[in-house]
Amino acid sequence: MLKLTDLRKTTRRLVKDDDLRVVYPRFLRDRSLAPRIELATRYLEKMVGHARRELDQEVVTQLFGDHKLARCVVACLAVSYRYRARSFAEVVAPEVVAKLAAQGISAPLELRLWLYRRANQALPGFVGGEERAPFLRLTGAELGIAPEEIETLIGLDDPAQAMLTRIGRIPTADDVRARFNYEVTAALLANAASVRISLAGKPRDAAAIHLLADQLGVSVTFSGRELTLAGRQDALNGWARHGARLVRLLSTLLAAGLSARKAEALVHAPDGRQWLFRLDAETLGYIGGSAERERASQLDLRAWAEALGRTDALLTEFAALRRAGADENWADGWALRRASEQLVFAEGVTPMLFQAVRGDQRVIIALAPTMELAIDVSAHVPLIHLRFTERAPELWDTAESAEAGAAQMLVYRTRGDLETLPTLLNQAAERMERASDTAQLEALFEEAHIVGVLTETALAERLRCGEDEVAERLAVPALEAARQSRGLQYVEGFGLCTGAMLTRARAAAEDVAILRERADGPARVVRALGRRLREVTGASEGIECLIAYLGAA
Repeated sequence: MLKLTDLRKTTRRLVKDDDLRVVYPRFLRDRSLAPRIELATRYLEKMVGHARRELDQEVVTQLFGDHKLARCVVACLAVSYRYRARSFAEVVAPEVVAKLAAQGISAPLELRLWLYRRANQALPGFVGGEERAPFLRLTGAELGIAPEEIETLIGLDDPAQAMLTRIGRIPTADDVRARFNYEVTAALLANAASVRISLAGKPRDAAAIHLLADQLGVSVTFSGRELTLAGRQDALNGWARHGARLVRLLSTLLAAGLSARKAEALVHAPDGRQWLFRLDAETLGYIGGSAERERASQLDLRAWAEALGRTDALLTEFAALRRAGADENWADGWALRRASEQLVFAEGVTPMLFQAVRGDQRVIIALAPTMELAIDVSAHVPLIHLRFTERAPELWDTAESAEAGAAQMLVYRTRGDLETLPTLLNQAAERMERASDTAQLEALFEEAHIVGVLTETALAERLRCGEDEVAERLAVPALEAARQSRGLQYVEGFGLCTGAMLTRARAAAEDVAILRERADGPARVVRALGRRLREVTGASEGIECLIAYLGAA
């Protein structure tokens, strides 16, 4: 969650000689910053797979020209881009990993502990600069690995060595803008002592609101057509820890169709004063409000509250199945975590129950909707719908049967039904990975169509593969029509070119052909042709492959 000190805002005195001030946060209401957000995303995408120490922290700041804005945008991008420590298997050969595992060593911390013990045995607990190389040779011989590999492995968990990874698909500028507005609103509400919401009418199920609030540990009171949510300080006099629950409750209520018209929050400022934060229909929309949802909601509040009450039991059951399963790899590397935030996209906000995480993969588990989805979350992230029911499959109605038969539906009736979850998680992750690859290739096709040339070196870097693998990655039958519709031609060794660019390249080759008639020599012809083609295409890498393709050598 964003810090109040990082928000761009202005405050104005409400009453003369009064400490209470009205706060006006600066939201991203238009797409004026979209090109800069896309450049920031492109930079992070380029640095995926690189260590933290290789990233230039000032690049994003220079893009936006404002440290506060840059920090907030980076925090929003952190939902998709995160640092991860590499494992032994990613750095050294499998036989080295096996040798270390035989000694009970599977992580840098365990390797350092093993070395410390050897240092206490062979030396007086300290390895100096002159003693380091002989000591590593001695311990390397005992472990059966090279001293250089020990040097590499003991520092893998150093934050500077962490690798940048992307979780899910590449975020769009509109998604980042929606996340920015959500986070700014949430940061202010999380530090509020109270939030008063004016309602257009009496809630349809006040008891369900109380039940959901109890599950999240938030105090709520009704007074006519006004709903009040109470914040709470923690032991360190902070409000944001409990405030995250308050924000989640309000966002879920709005997503479920709470008829909120406006709201006011009394926010505790970092300097000890109080701010009055006024929320209109637009601001409420940033955290899930929508006039369309007020008429018909896809979220059943009572079912959602009951599902939240069962999260602990499901987490316990998942852990028990992973420990006691006949197959030691039953979970297939998946870890199940309780969700603490909402899914935020340009189309809206959607609550979630769990996140299943495995390495760079993330699958969302949300409660099954009660009606057709207003937001197609599955188009953004791998998604599994969870349905709780006490009825046997033969008693489900037609709609339930259709949903339960889908790969994205997990029907939970009794203990043991979670056994199919790892399979569903794998299917959802694979499906999204294929969709993500397709979207990435289509984005590259569109970029090549706009700029005219996208070299093979750039393609390999963007696809994170070797240049020899680019042709195979592009040869996707399902995307052949998308490539042809943009008039693109792949020249192996050079890259993607538009038809217009190839036409200009052929014209340049014909202009240079006159040198052959003058018998100036093949070397001079190739040199002159290469210079002209660089001027035409704006690319240097692989220009000899383009010459061969044109048959102009």
